[in-house]
Amino acid sequence: MEDFDLHQFDNGLRLAYKQASNTSVTHIGFTICAGSRDDGKLPGTAHCFEHMLFKGTGKRNAYNIINRLEIVGGEMNAFTTKEITVIYASVINDYAERALELLSDLCFNSTFPEKELEKEKKVIAEEINMYLDTPEENIFDEFQEMVFDGHSLAPNILGTNETLQSIKSSVLVKFHSRYYHPKNIVLSVSSGLPFKKFINWAEKHIEIEKKSFTSVSRPSFKLYAPKKQVKDTDHVQCHAMLGNICFPQMHANRLPMLLLNNILGGPGMNSRLNLSVREKYGYTYNIESGYTAFIDTGLFHCYLSTDKKNLDKAVDLVKKELSLLMDKPLSRNQLENAKRQFNGQIALSEENRMNIMLMLGKNIVQGYPIDSLHEVMHKINSITSEQLQQIAREIFDLDKLSYLAYVSD
Repeated sequence: MEDFDLHQFDNGLRLAYKQASNTSVTHIGFTICAGSRDDGKLPGTAHCFEHMLFKGTGKRNAYNIINRLEIVGGEMNAFTTKEITVIYASVINDYAERALELLSDLCFNSTFPEKELEKEKKVIAEEINMYLDTPEENIFDEFQEMVFDGHSLAPNILGTNETLQSIKSSVLVKFHSRYYHPKNIVLSVSSGLPFKKFINWAEKHIEIEKKSFTSVSRPSFKLYAPKKQVKDTDHVQCHAMLGNICFPQMHANRLPMLLLNNILGGPGMNSRLNLSVREKYGYTYNIESGYTAFIDTGLFHCYLSTDKKNLDKAVDLVKKELSLLMDKPLSRNQLENAKRQFNGQIALSEENRMNIMLMLGKNIVQGYPIDSLHEVMHKINSITSEQLQQIAREIFDLDKLSYLAYVSD
């Protein structure tokens, strides 16, 4: 990320702005430091809250909200993760102020009408059922539940049909009061319009008087023990995940771990897992590895789907690739090729201005540094083969891996 502008209002709201040239489109969003790990005793609260942001404010009903940007060709959406909620929009520049005003209204003035909540619960219940019918999605959620068992990171972001029914309008009002404070929110923008315009529009449409706010602490995840579960299912394929806890967002090993994961099972067709399990043996159509970093911990995983007769063989091949990275350091050429590929992927991602807008909001609201593309590439180019091998020995240790499989009957 190259240079960006940052402005803090008197109420604590921060506005992060990235200048974009030669574009007629503005991307804008509010990122709130509140996610499913803040649900408390009712898993699914933050996600339900996100849905209800679109169901009514003090001056708009659900129809008015839906129509406000779509009628001018704009798009609006939202998502919830374990640690943040984001509500965002993309519009042509002529309607950038309209988008900012609408998102501000939803973020700060939603009313959570009980009648709309009861209808939306049915929609969310269908979303939950859809995920339960999608094993490649469901197994990842269940794997996290198993790894983080007993901690606030464990529950599914969607919650369950049981917890969903216990969420009342009063619960959402309390959640709003606790987390949707300007000091806990970042407004991020990528636009060709002047930075000053967004400052003025925010001051016009958002109450900027100072208010007291007590930051909410999150209990850290500390106790991990590897677990293994094999479940019989009626799916045609078998699905398997194995993995380990990993480095948090601010850890010095985060970037080397991202590089290592890219080598192992990243998006490239030349990843080691894809070349071995899919290309060489044809055991799977879907195979990948991933690394998710949270504030206080992280999670590394490998996922694959295959026929029952090939499940054990495919899993053994994954373990073989993990062992190779632990036992054999990358050659100079292998390391340079891996760095070149990773740097290229990062550079390409910077072409997506919506991603830049979202990244600004996430990093600033959670207190993460924002490095320039040059700084990121310099750090990547400084990674050594010895570092990667040391990390592999720590994270890929087969005795530390948890395992979850859905086995077809």
